This record gives sequence, structure tokens and C-alpha cells, in this order.
Amino acid sequence: MAKKITLFLLSALLWIANTNAQLPADIFARLQTNQPGQGSVQIKQHQDITNMVNLHISLMHSLRGIKGYRVCIYYNSGQEARVRSDQERGKFISRYEDISSDKVFESPFWKVYVGNFRSKSEALKFLERIRVDYPNAFIRENITVEFPK
Repeated sequence: MAKKITLFLLSALLWIANTNAQLPADIFARLQTNQPGQGSVQIKQHQDITNMVNLHISLMHSLRGIKGYRVCIYYNSGQEARVRSDQERGKFISRYEDISSDKVFESPFWKVYVGNFRSKSEALKFLERIRVDYPNAFIRENITVEFPK
């Protein structure tokens, strides 16, 4: 029974992939584009594989991010929490300008999240890097993070 369900889902995804003409930029076409001074790449595979990968990319873009990890450097509630979160974020940006940061209100708390990490090990490395400046920082997992650039 599980095999039949899996086969059905796979064939449904292939059908959707074949009927969906407006997919984002094809990763395989981009890989095969010739760049001056670089080697060339030639990919030979079944068109269904290309369609499935492009469908997956399209679905991930519709989510506006992927599940990952961020480091929370500020977490508080109260009358001064909003102002303090702005201050903490400003301090962070001045020290680590290459790392993204966001101020978020998750009732009743104001929080400042930093970084966009795909793996917990990446987040742990960064947490250790900022531990001196933010001793109470912690990792938040299963949070939507931006796509890598």
C-alpha cells in the first residue's frame, strides 16, 4: 500500500512538473551556460529529473525561505523591550555588519534574531563567536531563514 501511495505521489509531482511551464530559472541551464575564461559543463539526464528539481526550487521560493537556525541575542517583554531591542540590534549591526539581523515581535516578547544558518553546526560556530558580546544568546531552530545568496 505504501508503495502505491509513493508511486502515485511521484507520478502526480511529475505530471505537475510537466504541465508547469513557468518555473524559475532552470538551475541546470545556468550550470551549462558558458562563461568566458571558465570551463564548460554538460549535463545529460532525463527531462523529468530537471522538472522535479525545478519544481522543488519553485516550491521552496514560494515559502520565502527554508527551515534553518537563527541565533536569538535579545528576548524580553515590558515597556522598554521595544526600545532595548532596537538598541541591541544597532549594537549588533555595528559589530557584525556582514550578518543579517531582524527585530521580531512574538507576543508578548520583542526578540532580535541574527544570522541565517542551514545547519545547527553553523549556528553553534557563530554562537561561540559572539558569546563574549552576548552571553545569554541561544539558538532557535526550525525557523524560516533566507535562501543563501
